[in-house]
Amino acid sequence: MATCSRCGGESFSAGAMISAVRTSFRPQESKFLTLETGDVMTKAMMCRGCGVIEIIGDVNKLKRLTSEPNAITEKFVAKAVNE
Repeated sequence: MATCSRCGGESFSAGAMISAVRTSFRPQESKFLTLETGDVMTKAMMCRGCGVIEIIGDVNKLKRLTSEPNAITEKFVAKAVNE
């Protein structure tokens, strides 16, 4: 069970941070060319005891955006460099 880092509470509500559109995270070191958007979607959890909000991102997408190009994307990178 998760515990609040601020008050030690164990009761949370799931949700999302909303502005004009849903909030996402864009890693600074993302790859130049990918087959998907550079935004990592986030979700949020709010402690019911003190109100602290924890934002959680999709680590699998972060890994895809910041790792070395794979065989599929490598051909597109090579083509863009040679043109």
